[in-house]
Parts: sequence; C-alpha cells; structure tokens
Amino acid sequence: MRRLYDTMSAPCHIFSLRSAALSALALAALPCLLGACREEDKVSTENISVKHMPTMTTRNVMTIITDSGIPQYRLVGPVWYVYDDIDTPVWILPGGPYLEKFDPDFNVAFTLACDSAVNNQVTGEWELYGNVEYNEPGRMLILADELIWNQRSGMIRSDKFIHLEQPSKIIEGYGFDGRTDPRGNLTEYRLRKPSGFIPYSKPDPSEAERPEGISSVSVSAPSAASSRPMPVPVSPQMR
Repeated sequence: MRRLYDTMSAPCHIFSLRSAALSALALAALPCLLGACREEDKVSTENISVKHMPTMTTRNVMTIITDSGIPQYRLVGPVWYVYDDIDTPVWILPGGPYLEKFDPDFNVAFTLACDSAVNNQVTGEWELYGNVEYNEPGRMLILADELIWNQRSGMIRSDKFIHLEQPSKIIEGYGFDGRTDPRGNLTEYRLRKPSGFIPYSKPDPSEAERPEGISSVSVSAPSAASSRPMPVPVSPQMR
C-alpha cells in the first residue's frame, strides 16, 4: 500500500522541483533584465564639450579686482561667467554689470554701467553693450549703445551714436576715440562725425535764482537699442 502511495505521489514531487527550477531561473534572469534597462537609461556625453561650458558661474557678484595687490576696480553684477578653457579666455557678464575704477588715492575715477559686457582676458578689452554709461563725476558723461574700453591701454572707442556731456557743452555724433590717463580721467577724445554742439552753463544749485540770460538746456539721451545677445562661446575659436 505504501509503495502504491509513493508511486502516485512522485509526479507531485517532480512538478514541485520543476516549478522551483523555473522560479530560480527567472530570478537569475531578473538582474540581467534590470541591467539592460539601466543601460538604456544612460545619457550619452559624447557630444558635450567642456570647452563650451563656463569654468565658473557666480551670481550676485561684488568683487574687488587688484593689480599687484593694489585695488583697481570694483565689479558688481547679477551673474558672472568665466570661460578659461578656450583659446581666448573671456568673462561674460549679462544683466547689467557695474564697474568702478579707482585712482591711486582710492577715489572713484570713473564708473561704467551697461546692459551686458564681455571682457577679453588676453587683451584686457571690455565690450560694453546696451545703455552704456561712462561717468566721471562732475567732469564727463558719455551715453552710447556700444563702447569698447581697454583697461590696460586706457583707450575708449565706439562706432555708434555718442552723447557726451561736459560742464560747458553737450556734443553728439557718430564714432568716438578717447584715452584715459593713469589716474583714470579721460584727457583726450575725438568725435569722428559730430552732429551737434550745444554750449551751455549748468545753473549753480546754491543760487536761489537763475542768473538772467542763462537758460537750462535739456537734451534727452538717445534711445538705446536692446542689449546685444551674449556671445556664449560655440567654438574653440573666439574672436
């Protein structure tokens, strides 16, 4: 009787062993399937060039730029991109950078403000775009759409419309060349194509009444074009 029972129960044991073997095989194959899924989820980095990415990105910038340990400039801006791993390293400052130049006595010689700027680290040249304002307090105010300033040579130039104010006159024209001295003051300049000249005297705020025969002159600044799109490097060769 026991033999008959054992014979009849044998297929059940065989079925159980077969099911266990299939389950083990499925569990063994599961990591392979998961591994295949992970392989498909990987993102290719072959087309990403490190040279086209900023080496450093800084937001809410306020920094002092020195030369041989002596403060020369104060730079303020919402964002600062540094590209060092390209043929011509540059700084890119979109969003309205503001720059102060110090004289040897650490007074502010002039200020520069604009919508966006690019600084060439090889030549020391700043390209300023959109609502550019160069201001020597009490001496000179220049408004332009674009302005190029070389911090090493002191040269300033522009091919665009220029509005220039001094205590005794207002001059407007197209094309500008100038130079700053070691203290940072604009000592000489030339308008290539002057289009207007207005001599005037600004009233003294301390006087209660304006002297007879002197009228105030108000000249609206030229409408500045929208800021030039930032030239984010797209190739190893930078202009």
